[in-house]
Amino acid sequence: MKLALGLAVCTLLAGAVVWAQADKTDFAEYQGWMKSNGATVADLTKNLTAKDGAAAHTDVRKLQENLAMVMAYWQSRNVSDGVRFALDATYGLAQVDALTSQGKFDDAAAALKTAQASCGNCHMAHRDKAADGSFRIKLK
Repeated sequence: MKLALGLAVCTLLAGAVVWAQADKTDFAEYQGWMKSNGATVADLTKNLTAKDGAAAHTDVRKLQENLAMVMAYWQSRNVSDGVRFALDATYGLAQVDALTSQGKFDDAAAALKTAQASCGNCHMAHRDKAADGSFRIKLK
């Protein structure tokens, strides 16, 4: 568990450093992470149901990489709750990974739902739906 958490934090920090060097005005990149997260969570859910630990591990790592970028996005804008939501989701995914490695796929699926709650909380706080159906970020 400590190893999984340590790897999650390292992944988060490495991603943050990489993203901090990128153009912070690129909203399309942020949207790409969100779309990737949606598809990857769907894959992760399927892989947990199928009890495919290796594929689930790959999905968790992809999500953690994306969340590192999301955390850096919010950090660069001094939005502390956005940073916290991304960090909480990353920790939740570390729990999913640890449970999966123990063969506890049902518990891992429940932990995934908890991690997704952090995503939902961020969406409630920082996402507005435009009239055309697209989304935009709202900064507090």
